[in-house]
Amino acid sequence: MRKIVVIVNPIAGGKSKSNVAEIARQVFPACDFCVDIAETRYAGHAYDLAMQAMADGAESVVAVGGDGTVNEVGRALINDTSVKFGIVPMGSGNGLARHAEIPMDVTGAFELIRAGHSELIDYGDMNGHIFFTTAGTGFDAEVGKRFAEMGKRFSFMGKRGPVTYLRAIFEMATTYLPKNYVIMTDEEVFSQRAFLITIGNAAQWGNKIYITPKASQQDGKFNISIVKPFLYLEAPVMAAQLMNRSFDRNQHVRSVESRHVRILCNDIGYSHVDGEPMLLKSPLDVTMHAAGLRIIVPRERKNIL
Repeated sequence: MRKIVVIVNPIAGGKSKSNVAEIARQVFPACDFCVDIAETRYAGHAYDLAMQAMADGAESVVAVGGDGTVNEVGRALINDTSVKFGIVPMGSGNGLARHAEIPMDVTGAFELIRAGHSELIDYGDMNGHIFFTTAGTGFDAEVGKRFAEMGKRFSFMGKRGPVTYLRAIFEMATTYLPKNYVIMTDEEVFSQRAFLITIGNAAQWGNKIYITPKASQQDGKFNISIVKPFLYLEAPVMAAQLMNRSFDRNQHVRSVESRHVRILCNDIGYSHVDGEPMLLKSPLDVTMHAAGLRIIVPRERKNIL
């Protein structure tokens, strides 16, 4: 009998999870599956539950929630690539799920997990903090911090989606100043004044915003987008390129690939891993770990992982 542990973050994305247990029971018949469902109660609880699921011999551990929940569960599973990682995306960005072409509806995601096709993907760490999609520093990290603050402020209204994120961007766009960085990759060392630096293991931040469009999770290297200062009048064109996967062709974007990157800055400010803002000290050391997580994905996809 196949043991499936489903870890649900009840507050992720401001979306109701009341039907998750019922759908899981329908998709995984009791004659073939043993399904345990647990809800998180505090920050870090998803990680603890995933570690316990592994100890209990789960075949698959499923994260139901947003990028934060996915990161917590995924961090636990990198220790054992024999365990399959399933995702039911119910957050505001869903970066890893979208990159892997996992269905955005609960039933479709559970049916994919039942099918059980899995592949190994890469992951990265920045100063010891694990990430599966993107990490970085600069404007996007500061926006992430503002978005988190606004999400807490408006959580009672359910306002933690794209509209709130856009509001956070507009609030900061006119006041944020680019910073001076020294960037060290496997091939070169250079100085750059930059608006933001994103290290991509996946192509997108989430919501089909392709910040590192050439990134693959199975090539053992990062795709890094370094966004130079630009005129705000140019922002609409850049926004369109973020959506149509041509951002790396913009004249203000320097795109490089590397297995390792070190970023130095005298005023580093906020950084982020998988969209989670945090204060880290310079230098930022980012390292690739190839084929370290087994994730359940569609057998046939439009794009490679």
